[in-house]
Amino acid sequence: MIEGYDSTFSVSDMRGTDTASHGSPLFDFLTAFAPRKLKDLFRLCEYLYFNCAQVYSALTKFATYPITSITYTTTNVALRNKYTKLHTKRLRTLRALHRAAIDKYVYGNSFHSIYVPFIRFLECTKCHKQTNINMVEYKFNLKKLLFTFDCAHCKRMNVRGEVRDKKLFEEEKISIIRWDPKLMDVDYNPITGHSEYFYTIPKELKERVAKGNKHVINTMPMEFLKTLQDDKIFKFNEGEIFHMKMDAPAGIEAQWGFPPLASTIKLFFYAAVLRKANEAIALDYVVPMRIISPRAASSNGDPVMQISLETWSANMKESVKKWRRDPLHIMWSPIPCDVTFLGGQARALLTLGEVQTAEDNIIAALGIPKEFIYGGFSALGSGIQLRVLENQLIFQTGDIKDFLQWLSDRIGRLLGWELIETDLAPFKFIDDVQQKTLLLQLNAASPDQQPWISKKTLGEPFDIDPDKEGDLLDQETLAGVRRQQKLQMEIQKLQNTLAAQVQAQQAMGSQAIQYDQQAVIAQADQLVQQMQGFDPGTRRSQLHALQAEDAVMYAVVTMRLRDADTQSMAAMKQQQQSGGQDPTSGQ
Repeated sequence: MIEGYDSTFSVSDMRGTDTASHGSPLFDFLTAFAPRKLKDLFRLCEYLYFNCAQVYSALTKFATYPITSITYTTTNVALRNKYTKLHTKRLRTLRALHRAAIDKYVYGNSFHSIYVPFIRFLECTKCHKQTNINMVEYKFNLKKLLFTFDCAHCKRMNVRGEVRDKKLFEEEKISIIRWDPKLMDVDYNPITGHSEYFYTIPKELKERVAKGNKHVINTMPMEFLKTLQDDKIFKFNEGEIFHMKMDAPAGIEAQWGFPPLASTIKLFFYAAVLRKANEAIALDYVVPMRIISPRAASSNGDPVMQISLETWSANMKESVKKWRRDPLHIMWSPIPCDVTFLGGQARALLTLGEVQTAEDNIIAALGIPKEFIYGGFSALGSGIQLRVLENQLIFQTGDIKDFLQWLSDRIGRLLGWELIETDLAPFKFIDDVQQKTLLLQLNAASPDQQPWISKKTLGEPFDIDPDKEGDLLDQETLAGVRRQQKLQMEIQKLQNTLAAQVQAQQAMGSQAIQYDQQAVIAQADQLVQQMQGFDPGTRRSQLHALQAEDAVMYAVVTMRLRDADTQSMAAMKQQQQSGGQDPTSGQ
Protein backbone atom coordinates (compact mmCIF):
# COMPACT_ATOMS: atom_id res chain seq x y z
CA MET A 1 0.00 0.00 0.00
CA ILE A 2 0.94 3.62 -0.39
CA GLU A 3 2.65 4.94 2.71
CA GLY A 4 2.32 8.59 1.74
CA TYR A 5 4.23 11.36 0.10
CA ASP A 6 7.91 11.82 0.97
CA SER A 7 9.62 15.13 0.30
CA THR A 8 12.15 15.23 -2.50
CA PHE A 9 14.58 17.17 -0.29
CA SER A 10 15.29 15.86 3.18
CA VAL A 11 16.19 18.05 6.12
CA SER A 12 19.83 16.99 5.87
CA ASP A 13 19.88 17.96 2.19
CA MET A 14 18.65 21.45 3.03
CA ARG A 15 21.11 21.86 5.89
CA GLY A 16 24.07 21.36 3.55
CA THR A 17 27.21 19.32 4.11
CA ASP A 18 29.46 19.83 7.07
CA THR A 19 32.25 21.09 4.79
CA ALA A 20 30.12 23.84 3.28
CA SER A 21 30.96 27.34 4.42
CA HIS A 22 27.28 28.26 4.52
CA GLY A 23 24.16 26.21 5.15
CA SER A 24 21.55 25.56 2.49
CA PRO A 25 19.34 28.61 1.87
CA LEU A 26 16.36 26.22 1.54
CA PHE A 27 16.57 25.30 5.20
CA ASP A 28 15.28 27.46 8.03
CA PHE A 29 13.98 26.80 11.49
CA LEU A 30 10.31 26.44 10.40
CA THR A 31 11.18 23.81 7.79
CA ALA A 32 11.66 21.27 10.58
CA PHE A 33 7.92 21.51 11.36
CA ALA A 34 6.78 20.75 7.79
CA PRO A 35 5.10 17.32 7.40
CA ARG A 36 7.00 14.51 5.68
CA LYS A 37 4.04 12.25 4.78
CA LEU A 38 0.91 12.93 2.80
CA LYS A 39 -1.57 11.95 5.52
CA ASP A 40 0.23 14.28 7.95
CA LEU A 41 -0.05 16.99 5.32
CA PHE A 42 -3.81 16.34 5.17
CA ARG A 43 -4.13 16.85 8.93
CA LEU A 44 -2.12 20.05 8.82
CA CYS A 45 -4.28 21.36 5.95
CA GLU A 46 -7.36 20.69 8.09
CA TYR A 47 -5.81 22.80 10.82
CA LEU A 48 -5.00 25.58 8.36
CA TYR A 49 -8.55 25.59 7.00
CA PHE A 50 -10.09 26.21 10.42
CA ASN A 51 -7.38 28.39 11.98
CA CYS A 52 -6.33 30.72 9.18
CA ALA A 53 -8.98 33.30 8.36
CA GLN A 54 -7.56 34.01 4.91
CA VAL A 55 -7.49 30.32 3.95
CA TYR A 56 -11.00 29.67 5.24
CA SER A 57 -12.48 32.68 3.47
CA ALA A 58 -10.71 32.03 0.18
CA LEU A 59 -11.49 28.31 -0.04
CA THR A 60 -15.11 28.76 1.01
CA LYS A 61 -15.67 31.35 -1.72
CA PHE A 62 -13.75 29.31 -4.28
CA ALA A 63 -15.87 26.25 -3.49
CA THR A 64 -19.22 28.06 -3.46
CA TYR A 65 -19.05 30.83 -6.05
CA PRO A 66 -18.74 28.82 -9.31
CA ILE A 67 -21.45 26.27 -8.38
CA THR A 68 -24.57 27.36 -10.24
CA SER A 69 -27.95 25.77 -10.87
CA ILE A 70 -28.26 22.32 -12.47
CA THR A 71 -29.43 22.05 -16.08
CA TYR A 72 -30.95 18.97 -17.75
CA THR A 73 -30.68 18.21 -21.47
CA THR A 74 -33.80 16.25 -22.46
CA THR A 75 -37.08 16.82 -24.27
CA ASN A 76 -38.94 14.48 -21.92
CA VAL A 77 -40.61 16.81 -19.44
CA ALA A 78 -41.60 14.03 -17.05
CA LEU A 79 -38.06 12.64 -16.99
CA ARG A 80 -36.62 16.11 -16.41
CA ASN A 81 -38.98 16.62 -13.48
CA LYS A 82 -37.87 13.29 -11.98
CA TYR A 83 -34.19 14.22 -12.15
CA THR A 84 -34.93 17.72 -10.86
CA LYS A 85 -36.76 16.30 -7.85
CA LEU A 86 -33.93 13.80 -7.26
CA HIS A 87 -31.16 16.41 -7.23
CA THR A 88 -32.98 19.25 -5.48
CA LYS A 89 -35.14 17.54 -2.86
CA ARG A 90 -33.73 14.04 -2.36
CA LEU A 91 -29.95 14.24 -2.73
CA ARG A 92 -29.52 18.03 -2.25
CA THR A 93 -26.83 17.75 -4.89
CA LEU A 94 -25.70 21.38 -4.85
CA ARG A 95 -24.73 21.02 -1.19
CA ALA A 96 -22.90 17.78 -1.98
CA LEU A 97 -21.00 19.53 -4.78
CA HIS A 98 -19.98 22.27 -2.37
CA ARG A 99 -18.65 19.74 0.14
CA ALA A 100 -16.77 17.93 -2.61
CA ALA A 101 -15.14 21.21 -3.68
CA ILE A 102 -14.12 21.93 -0.07
CA ASP A 103 -12.43 18.52 0.18
CA LYS A 104 -10.67 19.09 -3.12
CA TYR A 105 -9.24 22.47 -2.08
CA VAL A 106 -8.28 21.40 1.46
CA TYR A 107 -6.91 17.89 0.87
CA GLY A 108 -6.33 18.10 -2.86
CA ASN A 109 -8.53 14.99 -3.09
CA SER A 110 -12.21 14.18 -2.78
CA PHE A 111 -13.76 10.70 -2.57
CA HIS A 112 -17.48 9.97 -2.95
CA SER A 113 -19.71 6.99 -3.56
CA ILE A 114 -23.42 6.09 -3.66
CA TYR A 115 -25.12 4.30 -0.76
CA VAL A 116 -27.97 2.01 -1.80
CA PRO A 117 -30.13 1.21 1.25
CA PHE A 118 -31.32 -2.28 2.05
CA ILE A 119 -33.47 -4.24 4.48
CA ARG A 120 -31.63 -6.97 6.36
CA PHE A 121 -33.39 -10.24 7.13
CA LEU A 122 -32.25 -13.19 9.24
CA GLU A 123 -33.17 -16.56 7.75
CA CYS A 124 -33.64 -19.39 10.22
CA THR A 125 -31.41 -22.34 9.28
CA LYS A 126 -34.10 -24.78 10.49
CA CYS A 127 -37.38 -23.54 9.01
CA HIS A 128 -35.86 -21.08 6.49
CA LYS A 129 -38.29 -18.39 7.58
CA GLN A 130 -36.93 -14.85 7.04
CA THR A 131 -37.46 -12.25 9.76
CA ASN A 132 -36.70 -8.52 9.60
CA ILE A 133 -33.63 -7.92 11.73
CA ASN A 134 -35.25 -4.86 13.29
CA MET A 135 -38.08 -7.02 14.64
CA VAL A 136 -36.01 -9.53 16.62
CA GLU A 137 -33.56 -9.53 19.50
CA TYR A 138 -30.36 -11.12 18.29
CA LYS A 139 -26.79 -11.66 19.42
CA PHE A 140 -23.87 -10.81 17.16
CA ASN A 141 -20.36 -12.28 17.29
CA LEU A 142 -17.90 -10.29 15.16
CA LYS A 143 -15.09 -12.86 15.32
CA LYS A 144 -17.35 -15.58 13.90
CA LEU A 145 -19.60 -13.13 12.00
CA LEU A 146 -22.52 -15.00 13.57
CA PHE A 147 -26.11 -13.90 14.21
CA THR A 148 -28.21 -15.93 16.67
CA PHE A 149 -31.85 -15.29 17.57
CA ASP A 150 -35.06 -16.96 18.76
CA CYS A 151 -37.19 -17.97 15.76
CA ALA A 152 -40.84 -17.13 16.36
CA HIS A 153 -41.98 -19.35 13.48
CA CYS A 154 -40.49 -22.73 14.49
CA LYS A 155 -40.17 -21.83 18.20
CA ARG A 156 -36.48 -22.73 18.30
CA MET A 157 -34.08 -20.90 20.62
CA ASN A 158 -30.68 -19.45 19.70
CA VAL A 159 -30.80 -20.56 16.09
CA ARG A 160 -28.26 -19.34 13.58
CA GLY A 161 -29.48 -16.67 11.22
CA GLU A 162 -28.27 -16.43 7.66
CA VAL A 163 -28.11 -12.82 6.48
CA ARG A 164 -30.32 -11.93 3.52
CA ASP A 165 -30.09 -8.32 2.33
CA LYS A 166 -32.73 -6.93 -0.04
CA LYS A 167 -31.76 -3.67 -1.67
CA LEU A 168 -34.26 -0.83 -1.85
CA PHE A 169 -34.10 0.93 -5.20
CA GLU A 170 -36.02 3.97 -3.99
CA GLU A 171 -34.86 7.48 -4.74
CA GLU A 172 -36.00 8.73 -1.31
CA LYS A 173 -33.49 6.53 0.53
CA ILE A 174 -30.41 6.75 -1.72
CA SER A 175 -27.66 8.97 -0.31
CA ILE A 176 -24.17 10.26 -1.15
CA ILE A 177 -21.25 9.05 1.01
CA ARG A 178 -18.32 11.38 1.59
CA TRP A 179 -15.12 9.49 2.48
CA ASP A 180 -12.29 10.86 4.63
CA PRO A 181 -9.12 11.14 2.47
CA LYS A 182 -6.95 10.44 5.54
CA LEU A 183 -8.47 6.92 5.65
CA MET A 184 -8.21 6.26 1.92
CA ASP A 185 -5.35 4.54 0.09
CA VAL A 186 -4.76 4.34 -3.64
CA ASP A 187 -2.88 1.59 -5.47
CA TYR A 188 -1.85 3.13 -8.77
CA ASN A 189 -0.37 1.58 -11.90
CA PRO A 190 1.62 4.28 -13.72
CA ILE A 191 1.74 2.20 -16.91
CA THR A 192 -2.03 1.85 -17.34
CA GLY A 193 -3.15 4.85 -15.25
CA HIS A 194 -5.58 2.55 -13.42
CA SER A 195 -6.17 2.89 -9.66
CA GLU A 196 -7.68 0.68 -6.97
CA TYR A 197 -9.13 2.27 -3.87
CA PHE A 198 -8.93 1.03 -0.29
CA TYR A 199 -10.55 2.26 2.92
CA THR A 200 -9.27 1.80 6.47
CA ILE A 201 -12.30 1.42 8.74
CA PRO A 202 -11.85 3.64 11.81
CA LYS A 203 -11.10 2.00 15.13
CA GLU A 204 -14.04 3.75 16.76
CA LEU A 205 -16.47 2.22 14.24
CA LYS A 206 -14.97 -1.23 14.75
CA GLU A 207 -15.44 -0.90 18.52
CA ARG A 208 -19.09 0.01 18.06
CA VAL A 209 -19.66 -3.09 15.94
CA ALA A 210 -17.80 -5.29 18.44
CA LYS A 211 -19.99 -3.95 21.26
CA GLY A 212 -23.14 -4.87 19.33
CA ASN A 213 -24.38 -1.43 18.27
CA LYS A 214 -27.51 -2.51 16.39
CA HIS A 215 -27.94 0.71 14.46
CA VAL A 216 -24.49 0.25 12.87
CA ILE A 217 -24.79 -3.52 12.42
CA ASN A 218 -28.26 -3.40 10.85
CA THR A 219 -27.26 -0.82 8.23
CA MET A 220 -23.62 -1.75 7.52
CA PRO A 221 -23.11 -3.81 4.33
CA MET A 222 -21.88 -7.33 4.85
CA GLU A 223 -18.68 -6.56 2.91
CA PHE A 224 -17.66 -4.13 5.64
CA LEU A 225 -18.55 -6.61 8.40
CA LYS A 226 -16.41 -9.27 6.73
CA THR A 227 -13.54 -6.77 6.45
CA LEU A 228 -13.82 -6.05 10.19
CA GLN A 229 -13.90 -9.77 10.93
CA ASP A 230 -10.68 -10.33 8.99
CA ASP A 231 -9.13 -7.13 10.40
CA LYS A 232 -8.18 -5.92 6.94
CA ILE A 233 -8.73 -2.83 4.85
CA PHE A 234 -11.76 -2.60 2.61
CA LYS A 235 -11.35 -2.63 -1.18
CA PHE A 236 -13.91 -0.85 -3.34
CA ASN A 237 -15.25 -2.45 -6.47
CA GLU A 238 -14.45 -1.01 -9.86
CA GLY A 239 -16.37 2.21 -10.54
CA GLU A 240 -17.79 2.54 -7.03
CA ILE A 241 -15.60 5.53 -6.09
CA PHE A 242 -15.46 8.93 -7.75
CA HIS A 243 -12.09 10.55 -7.11
CA MET A 244 -11.50 14.28 -7.68
CA LYS A 245 -7.96 15.55 -7.29
CA MET A 246 -5.92 18.69 -7.80
CA ASP A 247 -3.33 18.61 -10.52
CA ALA A 248 0.28 18.11 -9.39
CA PRO A 249 3.66 17.89 -11.16
CA ALA A 250 4.55 14.57 -12.73
CA GLY A 251 7.25 13.95 -10.12
CA ILE A 252 4.65 13.84 -7.33
CA GLU A 253 2.77 10.58 -6.84
CA ALA A 254 0.21 10.67 -9.65
CA GLN A 255 -2.48 8.75 -7.77
CA TRP A 256 -2.93 11.63 -5.34
CA GLY A 257 -3.93 15.22 -5.79
CA PHE A 258 -1.54 17.63 -4.08
CA PRO A 259 -3.18 20.00 -1.55
CA PRO A 260 -2.98 23.62 -2.74
CA LEU A 261 -2.52 24.68 0.89
CA ALA A 262 0.98 23.14 0.94
CA SER A 263 2.45 26.39 -0.38
CA THR A 264 0.99 28.31 2.56
CA ILE A 265 2.31 26.12 5.38
CA LYS A 266 5.61 27.91 6.04
CA LEU A 267 3.92 31.27 5.58
CA PHE A 268 1.33 30.29 8.17
CA PHE A 269 4.08 29.11 10.55
CA TYR A 270 5.85 32.42 10.12
CA ALA A 271 2.64 34.37 10.77
CA ALA A 272 1.99 32.17 13.83
CA VAL A 273 5.44 33.01 15.23
CA LEU A 274 4.72 36.71 14.79
CA ARG A 275 1.32 36.40 16.46
CA LYS A 276 2.88 34.50 19.33
CA ALA A 277 5.46 37.25 19.74
CA ASN A 278 2.74 39.91 19.66
CA GLU A 279 0.83 37.97 22.29
CA ALA A 280 3.86 37.92 24.59
CA ILE A 281 4.44 41.64 23.99
CA ALA A 282 0.81 42.43 24.71
CA LEU A 283 0.84 40.47 27.94
CA ASP A 284 4.10 42.03 29.15
CA TYR A 285 4.26 45.56 27.72
CA VAL A 286 0.75 46.87 27.07
CA VAL A 287 -0.06 47.74 30.72
CA PRO A 288 2.89 49.52 32.36
CA MET A 289 3.97 48.98 35.98
CA ARG A 290 3.86 52.11 38.18
CA ILE A 291 6.33 52.58 41.01
CA ILE A 292 5.83 55.37 43.58
CA SER A 293 8.88 56.64 45.50
CA PRO A 294 9.76 59.72 47.63
CA ARG A 295 11.54 62.39 45.65
CA ALA A 296 15.13 62.97 46.71
CA ALA A 297 15.85 66.55 47.86
CA SER A 298 19.17 68.24 48.50
CA SER A 299 21.93 66.45 50.29
CA ASN A 300 21.07 68.26 53.54
CA GLY A 301 17.28 67.67 53.43
CA ASP A 302 16.86 64.12 52.21
CA PRO A 303 13.33 62.98 53.31
CA VAL A 304 14.57 59.42 53.69
CA MET A 305 16.61 60.64 56.68
CA GLN A 306 13.68 62.51 58.25
CA ILE A 307 10.66 60.12 58.01
CA SER A 308 9.90 56.42 58.36
CA LEU A 309 9.67 54.85 54.90
CA GLU A 310 7.61 51.97 56.28
CA THR A 311 4.99 54.37 57.65
CA TRP A 312 5.06 56.43 54.44
CA SER A 313 4.52 53.31 52.29
CA ALA A 314 1.59 52.16 54.44
CA ASN A 315 -0.03 55.62 54.24
CA MET A 316 0.41 55.71 50.44
CA LYS A 317 -1.17 52.27 50.05
CA GLU A 318 -4.11 53.31 52.23
CA SER A 319 -4.55 56.51 50.22
CA VAL A 320 -4.57 54.57 46.95
CA LYS A 321 -7.27 52.24 48.33
CA LYS A 322 -9.40 55.23 49.36
CA TRP A 323 -8.91 56.82 45.93
CA ARG A 324 -10.09 53.63 44.17
CA ARG A 325 -13.24 53.64 46.27
CA ASP A 326 -13.76 57.40 45.88
CA PRO A 327 -12.20 59.09 42.82
CA LEU A 328 -12.71 62.50 44.54
CA HIS A 329 -10.56 61.51 47.48
CA ILE A 330 -7.61 63.91 48.08
CA MET A 331 -4.33 62.32 49.15
CA TRP A 332 -1.85 64.13 51.38
CA SER A 333 1.86 63.58 51.40
CA PRO A 334 4.37 65.43 53.60
CA ILE A 335 7.03 65.10 50.91
CA PRO A 336 7.04 65.19 47.08
CA CYS A 337 6.58 61.86 45.27
CA ASP A 338 7.82 60.46 41.97
CA VAL A 339 6.09 57.87 39.72
CA THR A 340 8.24 55.58 37.58
CA PHE A 341 6.78 53.48 34.73
CA LEU A 342 8.12 50.08 33.68
CA GLY A 343 6.83 48.67 30.37
CA GLY A 344 4.15 50.26 28.16
CA GLN A 345 6.23 50.16 24.98
CA ALA A 346 3.93 47.61 23.27
CA ARG A 347 3.02 49.83 20.33
CA ALA A 348 6.65 50.26 19.38
CA LEU A 349 7.41 46.54 19.82
CA LEU A 350 4.40 44.96 18.08
CA THR A 351 5.01 43.45 14.63
CA LEU A 352 1.63 44.31 13.10
CA GLY A 353 3.12 45.28 9.75
CA GLU A 354 5.00 42.01 9.45
CA VAL A 355 1.86 40.03 10.29
CA GLN A 356 -0.10 41.89 7.60
CA THR A 357 2.62 41.16 5.06
CA ALA A 358 2.64 37.46 5.99
CA GLU A 359 -1.15 37.28 5.59
CA ASP A 360 -0.93 38.96 2.18
CA ASN A 361 1.67 36.38 1.16
CA ILE A 362 -0.73 33.60 2.17
CA ILE A 363 -3.41 35.12 -0.06
CA ALA A 364 -0.89 35.39 -2.91
CA ALA A 365 0.10 31.75 -2.43
CA LEU A 366 -3.54 30.74 -2.88
CA GLY A 367 -3.49 32.42 -6.29
CA ILE A 368 -6.43 34.78 -5.80
CA PRO A 369 -6.70 38.58 -5.71
CA LYS A 370 -6.74 40.19 -2.30
CA GLU A 371 -9.99 41.98 -3.11
CA PHE A 372 -11.74 38.63 -3.59
CA ILE A 373 -11.49 38.08 0.18
CA TYR A 374 -11.76 41.58 1.61
CA GLY A 375 -14.24 42.97 -0.95
CA GLY A 376 -14.00 45.88 -3.37
CA PHE A 377 -13.52 43.60 -6.40
CA SER A 378 -15.25 44.92 -9.54
CA ALA A 379 -15.13 44.32 -13.26
CA LEU A 380 -14.56 47.98 -14.07
CA GLY A 381 -11.41 48.40 -12.00
CA SER A 382 -9.87 44.93 -12.37
CA GLY A 383 -10.79 43.63 -15.82
CA ILE A 384 -7.70 41.47 -16.32
CA GLN A 385 -7.79 40.04 -12.82
CA LEU A 386 -11.50 39.34 -13.22
CA ARG A 387 -10.88 37.41 -16.44
CA VAL A 388 -8.00 35.42 -14.93
CA LEU A 389 -10.00 34.55 -11.84
CA GLU A 390 -13.04 33.61 -13.92
CA ASN A 391 -10.99 31.27 -16.11
CA GLN A 392 -9.42 29.73 -13.01
CA LEU A 393 -12.79 29.04 -11.41
CA ILE A 394 -14.29 27.70 -14.64
CA PHE A 395 -11.34 25.31 -15.01
CA GLN A 396 -11.74 24.07 -11.45
CA THR A 397 -15.46 23.34 -11.97
CA GLY A 398 -14.64 20.67 -14.56
CA ASP A 399 -14.32 17.97 -11.89
CA ILE A 400 -17.50 19.21 -10.23
CA LYS A 401 -19.43 18.80 -13.48
CA ASP A 402 -17.97 15.32 -13.99
CA PHE A 403 -19.02 14.40 -10.45
CA LEU A 404 -22.55 15.68 -11.12
CA GLN A 405 -22.83 13.59 -14.31
CA TRP A 406 -21.43 10.55 -12.50
CA LEU A 407 -24.12 10.89 -9.81
CA SER A 408 -26.89 11.17 -12.40
CA ASP A 409 -25.66 8.16 -14.38
CA ARG A 410 -25.11 5.93 -11.35
CA ILE A 411 -28.48 6.67 -9.75
CA GLY A 412 -30.27 6.59 -13.11
CA ARG A 413 -29.00 3.04 -13.71
CA LEU A 414 -29.93 1.97 -10.18
CA LEU A 415 -33.48 3.26 -10.56
CA GLY A 416 -33.88 2.08 -14.16
CA TRP A 417 -34.32 5.61 -15.55
CA GLU A 418 -33.30 6.81 -18.96
CA LEU A 419 -29.92 8.54 -18.72
CA ILE A 420 -29.76 12.24 -19.53
CA GLU A 421 -27.04 14.86 -19.64
CA THR A 422 -26.77 17.04 -16.54
CA ASP A 423 -24.59 20.10 -16.25
CA LEU A 424 -24.11 23.29 -14.28
CA ALA A 425 -25.35 26.54 -15.73
CA PRO A 426 -22.47 28.50 -17.35
CA PHE A 427 -20.54 30.37 -14.72
CA LYS A 428 -20.26 34.11 -15.26
CA PHE A 429 -19.47 36.96 -12.92
CA ILE A 430 -22.63 38.80 -11.95
CA ASP A 431 -21.15 42.26 -12.65
CA ASP A 432 -20.17 41.45 -16.27
CA VAL A 433 -22.53 44.20 -17.42
CA GLN A 434 -20.74 45.04 -20.65
CA GLN A 435 -21.22 41.61 -22.17
CA LYS A 436 -24.91 41.53 -21.22
CA THR A 437 -25.50 44.99 -22.70
CA LEU A 438 -23.71 44.02 -25.92
CA LEU A 439 -25.87 40.92 -26.34
CA LEU A 440 -29.05 42.93 -25.89
CA GLN A 441 -27.87 45.50 -28.45
CA LEU A 442 -27.00 42.80 -30.99
CA ASN A 443 -30.38 41.19 -30.50
CA ALA A 444 -32.16 44.53 -31.16
CA ALA A 445 -29.93 45.71 -34.05
CA SER A 446 -31.29 43.41 -36.73
CA PRO A 447 -32.39 45.43 -39.81
CA ASP A 448 -34.77 42.74 -41.11
CA GLN A 449 -36.58 42.34 -37.77
CA GLN A 450 -34.98 38.90 -37.35
CA PRO A 451 -32.90 38.32 -34.19
CA TRP A 452 -29.22 37.57 -34.68
CA ILE A 453 -28.90 35.72 -31.38
CA SER A 454 -30.84 32.69 -30.25
CA LYS A 455 -32.89 32.78 -27.09
CA LYS A 456 -30.61 30.22 -25.46
CA THR A 457 -27.47 32.31 -26.10
CA LEU A 458 -29.23 35.48 -24.95
CA GLY A 459 -30.52 33.85 -21.78
CA GLU A 460 -27.26 32.23 -20.62
CA PRO A 461 -25.60 35.41 -19.20
CA PHE A 462 -28.80 36.13 -17.27
CA ASP A 463 -29.03 32.52 -16.00
CA ILE A 464 -32.35 32.09 -17.85
CA ASP A 465 -33.39 28.81 -19.46
CA PRO A 466 -35.55 29.51 -22.56
CA ASP A 467 -37.23 26.10 -22.39
CA LYS A 468 -38.13 26.60 -18.75
CA GLU A 469 -39.35 30.14 -19.40
CA GLY A 470 -41.43 28.85 -22.34
CA ASP A 471 -43.05 26.27 -20.08
CA LEU A 472 -43.80 28.98 -17.53
CA LEU A 473 -45.33 31.21 -20.23
CA ASP A 474 -47.52 28.31 -21.40
CA GLN A 475 -48.64 27.66 -17.83
CA GLU A 476 -49.43 31.34 -17.28
CA THR A 477 -51.41 31.49 -20.55
CA LEU A 478 -53.41 28.40 -19.61
CA ALA A 479 -53.99 29.78 -16.12
CA GLY A 480 -55.27 33.06 -17.64
CA VAL A 481 -57.67 31.18 -19.92
CA ARG A 482 -58.94 29.12 -16.98
CA ARG A 483 -59.51 32.29 -14.93
CA GLN A 484 -61.40 33.89 -17.85
CA GLN A 485 -63.60 30.81 -18.25
CA LYS A 486 -64.30 30.73 -14.53
CA LEU A 487 -65.22 34.41 -14.57
CA GLN A 488 -67.60 33.91 -17.50
CA MET A 489 -69.26 30.99 -15.71
CA GLU A 490 -69.75 33.11 -12.59
CA ILE A 491 -71.22 35.96 -14.67
CA GLN A 492 -73.57 33.54 -16.44
CA LYS A 493 -74.63 32.08 -13.12
CA LEU A 494 -75.30 35.54 -11.72
CA GLN A 495 -77.29 36.53 -14.81
CA ASN A 496 -79.42 33.40 -14.51
CA THR A 497 -80.12 34.23 -10.87
CA LEU A 498 -81.14 37.80 -11.71
CA ALA A 499 -83.43 36.57 -14.50
CA ALA A 500 -85.17 34.21 -12.09
CA GLN A 501 -85.69 37.04 -9.61
CA VAL A 502 -87.21 39.28 -12.33
CA GLN A 503 -89.59 36.51 -13.37
CA ALA A 504 -90.68 36.02 -9.76
CA GLN A 505 -91.30 39.73 -9.31
CA GLN A 506 -93.35 39.82 -12.52
CA ALA A 507 -95.45 36.93 -11.30
CA MET A 508 -96.06 38.65 -7.96
CA GLY A 509 -96.88 41.90 -9.81
CA SER A 510 -99.58 40.18 -11.85
CA GLN A 511 -101.16 38.86 -8.67
CA ALA A 512 -101.04 42.33 -7.09
CA ILE A 513 -103.05 43.79 -10.01
CA GLN A 514 -105.94 41.41 -9.18
CA TYR A 515 -105.81 42.41 -5.48
CA ASP A 516 -109.06 44.41 -4.38
CA GLN A 517 -107.83 47.29 -2.21
CA GLN A 518 -111.29 48.73 -1.27
CA ALA A 519 -112.49 45.33 -0.11
CA VAL A 520 -109.45 44.98 2.14
CA ILE A 521 -110.00 48.45 3.69
CA ALA A 522 -113.75 47.75 4.27
CA GLN A 523 -112.93 44.45 5.98
CA ALA A 524 -110.28 46.19 8.08
CA ASP A 525 -112.78 48.88 9.22
CA GLN A 526 -115.16 46.17 10.39
CA LEU A 527 -112.42 44.59 12.47
CA VAL A 528 -111.46 48.01 13.86
CA GLN A 529 -115.09 48.67 15.02
CA GLN A 530 -115.07 45.30 16.78
CA MET A 531 -111.70 45.84 18.48
CA GLN A 532 -112.60 49.32 19.77
CA GLY A 533 -114.96 47.71 22.23
CA PHE A 534 -112.32 45.29 23.54
CA ASP A 535 -110.08 45.91 26.52
CA PRO A 536 -106.35 46.42 25.80
CA GLY A 537 -105.41 42.82 26.61
CA THR A 538 -108.04 41.30 24.34
CA ARG A 539 -107.15 43.75 21.58
CA ARG A 540 -103.46 42.72 21.68
CA SER A 541 -104.43 39.05 21.57
CA GLN A 542 -106.65 39.60 18.54
CA LEU A 543 -103.94 41.60 16.74
CA HIS A 544 -101.34 38.88 17.41
CA ALA A 545 -103.60 36.21 15.94
CA LEU A 546 -104.32 38.39 12.92
CA GLN A 547 -100.59 38.97 12.32
CA ALA A 548 -99.94 35.25 12.21
CA GLU A 549 -102.89 34.67 9.87
CA ASP A 550 -102.70 37.61 7.41
CA ALA A 551 -99.78 40.02 7.61
CA VAL A 552 -101.28 42.42 5.05
CA MET A 553 -104.60 42.66 6.89
CA TYR A 554 -102.73 43.07 10.17
CA ALA A 555 -100.85 46.08 8.79
CA VAL A 556 -104.02 47.73 7.48
CA VAL A 557 -105.97 47.07 10.70
CA THR A 558 -103.12 48.42 12.84
CA MET A 559 -103.01 51.63 10.79
CA ARG A 560 -106.79 52.14 10.79
CA LEU A 561 -107.02 51.33 14.51
CA ARG A 562 -104.35 53.89 15.29
CA ASP A 563 -106.23 56.54 13.27
CA ALA A 564 -109.49 55.71 15.05
CA ASP A 565 -107.86 56.01 18.46
CA THR A 566 -106.37 59.35 17.46
CA GLN A 567 -109.76 60.70 16.39
CA SER A 568 -111.40 59.50 19.62
CA MET A 569 -108.75 61.23 21.74
CA ALA A 570 -109.18 64.50 19.81
CA ALA A 571 -112.96 64.40 20.28
CA MET A 572 -112.61 63.86 24.02
CA LYS A 573 -110.25 66.85 24.36
CA GLN A 574 -112.63 69.11 22.41
CA GLN A 575 -115.53 68.06 24.63
CA GLN A 576 -113.57 68.90 27.77
CA GLN A 577 -112.71 72.33 26.42
CA SER A 578 -116.40 73.15 25.62
CA GLY A 579 -117.51 72.69 29.25
CA GLY A 580 -118.59 69.18 29.19
CA GLN A 581 -121.31 69.76 26.51
CA ASP A 582 -121.82 67.25 23.81
CA PRO A 583 -120.36 68.76 20.66
CA THR A 584 -122.93 66.89 18.57
CA SER A 585 -126.02 68.36 20.31
CA GLY A 586 -125.72 71.81 18.58
CA GLN A 587 -126.58 73.74 21.81
